[in-house]
Amino acid sequence: MKELESILEPITGYLKCMNRNTEKGWYELEVGIHKNWVFDENKEIGCEIIAELDEGNLIKIFPKNENVVIDDLILFVEIIIRTNKKIAEKEKQFADKMNEMKKSLEVQASEFYKELDELKENSFKKLNDNFVVELKKETRGRKPKNNVLKISTDESDDKKNDSVNTTGKTNTDTAKIK
Repeated sequence: MKELESILEPITGYLKCMNRNTEKGWYELEVGIHKNWVFDENKEIGCEIIAELDEGNLIKIFPKNENVVIDDLILFVEIIIRTNKKIAEKEKQFADKMNEMKKSLEVQASEFYKELDELKENSFKKLNDNFVVELKKETRGRKPKNNVLKISTDESDDKKNDSVNTTGKTNTDTAKIK
């Protein structure tokens, strides 16, 4: 009996029962697998779904000819299990990688929007500060173009110079530009 248990060890947890088909003279296996697992028959071994349950599917594995022995059926179930575990591992790796990429994109987006907000808040302030500094540098070396007005109360000056003030009128009663 120990030898039989060691042979069934790889499919323990999946094997529901082993039946003898007395009409055809071979063994058949009933195996429970996860609902989203894939399987397919080949030209030597057949598969059919016996029951679809919330927890998974119950499938029957059977030979298609008398040359297939129970060891072949057990090996076929092992292949189904191994293949679907590989698929599940690949899906998990992909999901983990997608989560990493999603987190990375969220961080990049956060940094981008932070930088954008800083630009919106500070760009004109910095530009205006720089403009004022540059403007002060330019005006240090040049003289302002303001006209200096001298006010004269002397009437003799009034008669000598009928000048024009900054408004374009003659200055007879107003200050003279000298």
